[in-house]
Amino acid sequence: MGGLITFTSDFGTSEEWVGAVKGVILSVNPRAVIVDISHHIPPFDIGKGAFVLAAALPHMPRGVHLAVVDPGVGTRRLAVVLECARGDFLVGPDNGLLLPAAERLGGVNRAYFLENRDFFRHPVHPTFHARDLFAPVAAHLSLGVDPSEMGMAMEVEDLVPAPWGRAREGEGAVYASVIDVDRFGSLRLNVYPEQVERLGYRLGDRVMVGLGEGEMEVVLASTFGEVEVGTPLLFEDSSGVMALGINGGSLASRTGSRPGDAVIIYGPADRGLAGG
Repeated sequence: MGGLITFTSDFGTSEEWVGAVKGVILSVNPRAVIVDISHHIPPFDIGKGAFVLAAALPHMPRGVHLAVVDPGVGTRRLAVVLECARGDFLVGPDNGLLLPAAERLGGVNRAYFLENRDFFRHPVHPTFHARDLFAPVAAHLSLGVDPSEMGMAMEVEDLVPAPWGRAREGEGAVYASVIDVDRFGSLRLNVYPEQVERLGYRLGDRVMVGLGEGEMEVVLASTFGEVEVGTPLLFEDSSGVMALGINGGSLASRTGSRPGDAVIIYGPADRGLAGG
């Protein structure tokens, strides 16, 4: 039996770590198909890892998804497998990393605390659970082993929360935050297109946005080329969330924004803005 296993980590590719994890997977399931999503998540950056995973997995076939950004490796943090409504399994640390992706795959149906050492590599090194615990578990899942054989069921509500929640709507505005800065300096937000639509905006409208301690006017557009070079815009990112960017430049560099910064998208009545 084959089986798809995706792999996401903050390991980089200059060390032996990625290769060692893949070697363990293939020693359990030599026919596994391993797809690398990214190994260039900034070290220890759970939020970035969660965003990349959530953005990528809806475009992957159903399978087993191994993700390791694990600053708490070797501590009392739990190791888990999540079974999603779409039929996928997510394997990794219980630190919020997996939950945004699980939501994109229909939500978590079942969750298990990994404790059956029969499915681990021995000895388990305290600083390399990716190789010795998560990799063999992922490989056995790809062979059809039920996760209930690997440990105790746990309440979904007991999982460590995701690094961010959905933006809050109210009082004629959407109260959001920056959840990711992409390679081009666009600011990805925890805002979804329907939340902007409910404010009454349409493509081409000017939108007033509070960013940090300042405000700026942007254009609601579908792509960068719809505005002049140097003009800021609000657009639906390819990941499915709304983002703030600038045509031909980096909005993050211009504003100094970073993940966690507060963003307010004001409604048109709130700021006297009409159609474009």
